[in-house]
Amino acid sequence: MLNPSVLIVGAGPTGLIHALTLLRNGIPVRIIEKQESFQLGTRGCGIQPRTIEMYKLLGTLPDLLKVKTGPFPVMKFSSPEGDEEKGQLLPMVETLENTPSRPFNTGFMLMQERQEHLLRSRLEKDYGVTVELSTELRSFEEHGDHVIAHIVKHAPSTEEPKEETIKVEFLVGADGGRSTVRKQLGIDFLGDDSASLKEIGMVVGDIEALEGTLDQKIWRMWGDTTSNMLSLRPCNIPDKTHLNFFVGGIDVDLEKVASSRDELVNAINAITGRTDIKFGKVLNIGIWRPNIRMVSEFGKGRVFIAGDAAHVHSPTGGQGMNSGVQDAINLGWKLALVSKNLAPSSILTSYTAERVPVIATMLSKTTELFQKTFQPASAEKMAQGWRRGYELRMFGVNYRKSGITLDEKYTYGQEEVVDPYRSGDDGTVRAGDRAPDAPKLSPVGQTNATTNTTFLDIFNPAYHTLLVFADPNQHNKLIEKILETAQGLPSSKDIIKTVVVLPQTSLSTNDPAIPSADMVLLDTEGYAYKHYDVAANSQQPTVFIVRPDGFIGGLVFGAEGIKKYFGLILKL
Repeated sequence: MLNPSVLIVGAGPTGLIHALTLLRNGIPVRIIEKQESFQLGTRGCGIQPRTIEMYKLLGTLPDLLKVKTGPFPVMKFSSPEGDEEKGQLLPMVETLENTPSRPFNTGFMLMQERQEHLLRSRLEKDYGVTVELSTELRSFEEHGDHVIAHIVKHAPSTEEPKEETIKVEFLVGADGGRSTVRKQLGIDFLGDDSASLKEIGMVVGDIEALEGTLDQKIWRMWGDTTSNMLSLRPCNIPDKTHLNFFVGGIDVDLEKVASSRDELVNAINAITGRTDIKFGKVLNIGIWRPNIRMVSEFGKGRVFIAGDAAHVHSPTGGQGMNSGVQDAINLGWKLALVSKNLAPSSILTSYTAERVPVIATMLSKTTELFQKTFQPASAEKMAQGWRRGYELRMFGVNYRKSGITLDEKYTYGQEEVVDPYRSGDDGTVRAGDRAPDAPKLSPVGQTNATTNTTFLDIFNPAYHTLLVFADPNQHNKLIEKILETAQGLPSSKDIIKTVVVLPQTSLSTNDPAIPSADMVLLDTEGYAYKHYDVAANSQQPTVFIVRPDGFIGGLVFGAEGIKKYFGLILKL
């Protein structure tokens, strides 16, 4: 393995996704984790649709789909009298049909433990990179063009710890809410310290249950927060009947319940009024209290933070792990360009500028859900709080006002408000928005290319994709000028892929001259032009520049727009 360019501290989903993004870009990394073994448990098990698309970008989606556990289970709340049979059934997340624009319209559940295993396996299989356990970051110093990190490898009790000094270009802390990297950077972790939040808490963890004692398709809830409450959610692990639990409420002694397996089982029996549920061993257990915090900047100089190191919040809404994935990819492609000396280091300031508004909005949404769900309330009101809105699927997350986007179609007034979480789903397609998918795109003029493809099959974390919507029968010279401009940019063969998208009617009369693009696709069903809001008979080519993270960086109409966009991110 090459000497690492980036040291990643922390091997949860955020750190692993960041590592994979960099490696897909040809940037060598090293990943350290201070724990002596990999974390077990369900935490962060809800994978949102936008995150599914991110996994597809990274080429790991087939791994996840092989082991996914299906949609979110239906929730069942016991009646106010504790009667399970008369309880209320509630689909927490509505299952929606997939569409051509959104082929993964509904998320699914997969234990974080299994996600991490799949990511680690992919890193090792594709790049020979393994996570170094029992390895702790002690300190670091930043210099003009590098970072010196001091780490300690904790050996078995019979051996002395080994100290090591590492020189890297960049250091990324994905080391959780107590982040060593964040603290040494001196970045404040601002948040809500109110007494009302501190009083709320739950005993959380995972426990084995004997097969057949509970339906593994139902997420059960007993009681309410005005007294005591219990949640038992199936983990859906093949050949196992593990349950994720949380126990809380005003009358619950959290310390006592968390003190032993017997106390936990006693509490479960008391709240359910049942003794027929037989439990095995407790896999993990702890006390969770709400901690709602975020940073105002996601890094300084050559050192950055991501995931829980930068923001912690309520798990309600299933946004935490998913937000960490977007942090990781957003930072990853930018670090790669700077590391290759293709982009100025100033591009890295866009990481904070783009992610802070999104995370601030996310914290607001998840806190609101938390208050609806866990503040003292009746079971009926609590059930209402578990309904999840469509925006939590994260399709509307956008960077419309980012300094590294260029939009020649839409402009914004200084006072115009952009919702970082929802504006990207307002029916328009703008720079800064998620790039829609389109199916049934037929390759033109390529030998042995008979299989239709989709945009999500083409997008990649290692390059920008230029989608040139135009008909060569009408705009052949303009198309060639656009392609010449793109192909003349620094290292364009490595970081830019050009795709000409022909309208559905393009080949119906005359065969056009095939442009010198990397790909030419015929929009056989019209989905591409429809989803990108481009008229098939447009008077000029329309170019969407899709970033490596699957967001539209530029919406331009010609060669000058392409030069202007890449002038924002590359050294030209």
